[in-house]
Amino acid sequence: MPRRARFLLILTFAACACAQDLPVALTGTLVTPDAIVPNGTVVLRHGMIVAAGAHVTIPAGAKVVETGGIIAPGLIDLHNHLTWNVFPRWKPNTEFDTRYDWQAKPIYKVLMDAPHRALLDEGLECDAERYAEVKAITEGETSVVGGSMKHPECNRGLARNLDDDAGLGAQNPPRVIYNVFPLQMTEDEVADAKKTLAAGGSLLIHVAEGAPNSAAAAREFAQVKGRGLLAPGVSFIHAVALKPEDFAEMAAAHVGFIWSPRSNLELYGGTAQVAAAQAAGVTIALAPDWSPTGSDGLLGELQYAAEWNAGQAKPPFDDRALDAMATEQAARLVHADKVLGRIEKGDAADLLVLRDTGAAYGKDAWWTLDHARPEDVQLVMIGGQAVYGDAAPMQALTGGGALETLAICGAEKKISFASEPAQEPSFAETERRLDAGLRAAGRRLAPLAECGQ
Repeated sequence: MPRRARFLLILTFAACACAQDLPVALTGTLVTPDAIVPNGTVVLRHGMIVAAGAHVTIPAGAKVVETGGIIAPGLIDLHNHLTWNVFPRWKPNTEFDTRYDWQAKPIYKVLMDAPHRALLDEGLECDAERYAEVKAITEGETSVVGGSMKHPECNRGLARNLDDDAGLGAQNPPRVIYNVFPLQMTEDEVADAKKTLAAGGSLLIHVAEGAPNSAAAAREFAQVKGRGLLAPGVSFIHAVALKPEDFAEMAAAHVGFIWSPRSNLELYGGTAQVAAAQAAGVTIALAPDWSPTGSDGLLGELQYAAEWNAGQAKPPFDDRALDAMATEQAARLVHADKVLGRIEKGDAADLLVLRDTGAAYGKDAWWTLDHARPEDVQLVMIGGQAVYGDAAPMQALTGGGALETLAICGAEKKISFASEPAQEPSFAETERRLDAGLRAAGRRLAPLAECGQ
């Protein structure tokens, strides 16, 4: 039976039963960091995974969705600057030595900094955050970092905001601090960070961001170390200018690494020595940085990382290793790996379902995840709730509710804003307000997805 027909068969039952507290069962090919499970089933209830595997008994009365696709853990983005993702791609005509160089350029101030400040001054920060979280979800992300720090009320909760409140109740991981300029932290802020680390929390900091041979960027390693921040629970973002001996020292101190290759290559002409980081035993996560010079989200960054990896004389990673950087290893860096980043009993029901595009090429599910495009997303679930995907599964799992339509690379998708207050405007109105605000500053709103890239 065609996949769409199967979805439509469940639709009537789901619409009648959606108000009841019934389990949900998804069938398809399960992807975990350790194994691919063909013809697998994952059962969800009360926002958690209650069973997963090849031989799972589906509870009586469960809503069953036969996806025919790849079922993976929701992707976890530990490095982003969400309110900046309203901007179209910025393509500098030169490469830079450090991040302080491009931030000082007049072109950056005109195209990015001034319009961003204008949006915030117009009271559109929450609109920008909403737009960015929707963009993240369309890229398969279920958890994000890098939301509004001055106005956490703007963090919409459409995705899990790990640097605010993961929305996991009693299972929330310890506190996550996200800091862009760690060398500018006050002594009080450093003391607060150390207190957080001592309590089992995490500190994600931008370090050594610049060209691979930038002496100025490389010096940040010693400076951060001198502030006592080479410690368990800390993760370095970018780390482009670090040397193999630095990664060895990070591994010994249990410091993680968050890799953003596309933005590194576009701004600095090179990326971090990830093979050295892997050889040293550093835990590596993958993240898109931001839309202007990075990727729209983690699906795009996974594809870019896979292309970069294949272009190396000796590729340092296989598909499974890259997938783990966007799921289990990312969760590990923020001490959330007991509840996020896997498909296992007891984990939060954060799931991504993709079309099995790899089958036509004789490729497995790990390859499919590394090469998926936004239009391939069939379903995104957060806490057991269907929030985004194709019309049929979204209608089947929500009962048809108040779904809005998005056009993603020629594919029609549906999104639910059920987690938001009822008085929130439509997403089309959010887009209109942002575009009007950007036009006043001489810019225009970026599309949710770059198609054909």
